Amino acid sequence: MEEMKEKIYNLLEQNLNQIAETDIKIILGGFNAKVGKESIYKPTVGNESLYNETNNNGIKMIQFAISNGLNVRSTMFPHKDVHKETWYSADGRTVNQIGHVLNSNRFRSAKTDIRALKRPDIGSDHNVPKINFKVKLSVKTGNKYDEKRKKMNIFQNPKWKREYAV
Repeated sequence: MEEMKEKIYNLLEQNLNQIAETDIKIILGGFNAKVGKESIYKPTVGNESLYNETNNNGIKMIQFAISNGLNVRSTMFPHKDVHKETWYSADGRTVNQIGHVLNSNRFRSAKTDIRALKRPDIGSDHNVPKINFKVKLSVKTGNKYDEKRKKMNIFQNPKWKREYAV
């Protein structure tokens, strides 16, 4: 089992390394990681977890995040527990916060809120995360940023408009 987890984290790391440093890196996943409120992890995970102690999967995810310049944003926003719960059992009694959102430290302030939507009808035992994201984009001309900071409408490009709709 540990061997499979290592393979998955290595594959994630390989894919992250192929993304330019200037791009926004976001990872959403069911890591089966319970992240606690230990003070040593606060810079990376914040203080808004459902748990007080981190499990082994949580430690592995936090180490991965730190080594790749990421932070765990899903445990940074204060919400009622019902909006932190990302997984529920079939009987509906057991709930966990084991799905997380990681993003690059460079864009850590771009996410203004993350909460789990309570039981959407998607045929899964996971709750879907709702992420509010706000980022300022600059248009690049040649090697320098455009001094006028023109507003860029990505929906003018039909390909991007279709991808967004999907």
